[in-house]
Amino acid sequence: MVSTGKKIGFGVGGLVIVAGATWALVATTSNHTSTTKAVDVGSFKGDYKNSKSAIKNGSLTVSYPGNASDPVSFAGYTEFAQWSAAQQQLNPAGSNTIFYVDKDGKLTNDGPAKVTVDKDAKTVTIKLRDDLKWSDGKDVTAQDVLFSLQTLATNKVASGNFTQAYTAIKGLSDYQKGKAKDISGVKLDDGKAGKQLTVSYTTLPAAVDWGDGVPFYALPYHDLKDVKSKDLATSEKVTKNPLSFGPFKVASVSSDSTVKYVKNSDYWGKKPKLNTITYYVNQDQTKLENDLSKQKFDIVTEAPAALWKDGTNNPVLSKYNNDKGYASTGYYDSGYWELYFNLGHLNSKTSENVQDRQTPLQDVNVRKAVGYAENVGDVVKKYGNGLRITADTLVSKNESKKMFYNNTVKGYQQKSSGDIKKSGSLLEKSGYKKDSAGYYAKDGKRLSLVYLARQRTTTSEAEAKAYIEAWKKAGIEVKLYQDKLVDPSTWQSIVVDGNNNNWDITDGGWSEGTVPTFDQLWSKSAPYNFGHVVSKELTQNLSDTQTATSEASLVKNIKQFQKLVVDEQAYTIPTTTDIKVQLVNGRVTGWTTANTNDLYAQLGVSQSKPVTSGNPRK
Repeated sequence: MVSTGKKIGFGVGGLVIVAGATWALVATTSNHTSTTKAVDVGSFKGDYKNSKSAIKNGSLTVSYPGNASDPVSFAGYTEFAQWSAAQQQLNPAGSNTIFYVDKDGKLTNDGPAKVTVDKDAKTVTIKLRDDLKWSDGKDVTAQDVLFSLQTLATNKVASGNFTQAYTAIKGLSDYQKGKAKDISGVKLDDGKAGKQLTVSYTTLPAAVDWGDGVPFYALPYHDLKDVKSKDLATSEKVTKNPLSFGPFKVASVSSDSTVKYVKNSDYWGKKPKLNTITYYVNQDQTKLENDLSKQKFDIVTEAPAALWKDGTNNPVLSKYNNDKGYASTGYYDSGYWELYFNLGHLNSKTSENVQDRQTPLQDVNVRKAVGYAENVGDVVKKYGNGLRITADTLVSKNESKKMFYNNTVKGYQQKSSGDIKKSGSLLEKSGYKKDSAGYYAKDGKRLSLVYLARQRTTTSEAEAKAYIEAWKKAGIEVKLYQDKLVDPSTWQSIVVDGNNNNWDITDGGWSEGTVPTFDQLWSKSAPYNFGHVVSKELTQNLSDTQTATSEASLVKNIKQFQKLVVDEQAYTIPTTTDIKVQLVNGRVTGWTTANTNDLYAQLGVSQSKPVTSGNPRK
């Protein structure tokens, strides 16, 4: 899964952190051949069909709205992308992923590599295409796939994208701990320069067909082998001059991390229609409306919900909703937001979470009371501008996650203004009574919590205050961390450190990978287990999920996880998910929101200058 800020948090089955929002899953599907039809969401179409043909050697400009308080540096390769903006910016180059996926996120054999799973032998064989080359003309080899896995396992920055499922590979844990020089379970069948490798597992991950636990990326060993591991993430070979085996390659990276891509002449697939792509991470979202009025961008990959309309419901970016030369498209985000409870700490010596914090939140009834009292629905209506909706569970409404979504989970968002009555009854059940000021207290101690809230958008402060007021009405005293919102970088340092006892609740957001397994977020050793939750039931569920022997069993366990964590134990409170809206200039061809393996290779422009007026759909 992945965080919105968003930071990338894990491997194929995991999440990624997103700047200003949450984290994001490493396995994305935004750069894959079309495997599904685009689905309309609300009033938004799923694609834009330009009836005109693409011109030769066109140029395209793309913007992913970032956050001025959270500058994102170009990551070069997926392994080093810690925020979703950095991950999204890699898409024109193919994000160095070696597999394509189908409509349900399962691995296919029509991409850069083929995969063969032998469940009896507990092996996965990966065969790279013979014509798969890096953009410097060198072959992509089995050594490059192994190098990526080694980097994920041991590099400090890349470790954030390491998924727990990789530990099922024989010898990987010993390699990771420095007890072995090699990963014994990875065999380069034809040598380092060959195209095939076989991976052996102690236990085959249940979601192996979705790529869980399968080496998913390649790093150019020949180009990076002489760079010290500690310097990899900041090396100019990574941040300025990365190689690619996707449709485009990096031509230049500016000081503000704007990237210019050019057509990759060594690309194995169908040659791209475009000649160049300029990809901006627009750090100052307030400039976006002015940029669109000048047609600076052909595609805005996400129109920020807070800028769709202003505080008085007047149109801002919504002025470009099928107007002024732009077509709008939309889809349900493959991700969600949730409220975390700080229940323990991360043991720095063992790298394991311990649920031992002395806090009233150890009581499940208190956690549920906080969840029921939160007025998420009202906040969404006031500040979401129709692009946010409430969430009940920890799987998104995205089309690719239908088979995993547990619609029996009730969650905490049935009442828009919160359910004060239910919240109060739960607190009273645990021995709390209201004091003279109207707050609940027990044994002479008021239930008082500290809210670590992030400054993400122009409405973040207003939203945080609205939640605090709702909790107050329910008799729960909540104060802001140090009486103010914190910037995303500070927030990250606090929650990832895992030993800060000065906060009780915070918001986290995640983007999903190809399959919504939860080890990277909820296992005892997961660095992104922000609440430091450790329980027998949870550990058993995660284990059962990883050892499931059938698709039906895998799905059953993922659905049981949602019920356990949300409804039964309230270890977290799902709050919101988004409708992601894109603004696409009328000259763009080939745009779709369907899961697409080679989207940027398919895109083109029908004229040299942007369309400046009217509804392109008419």
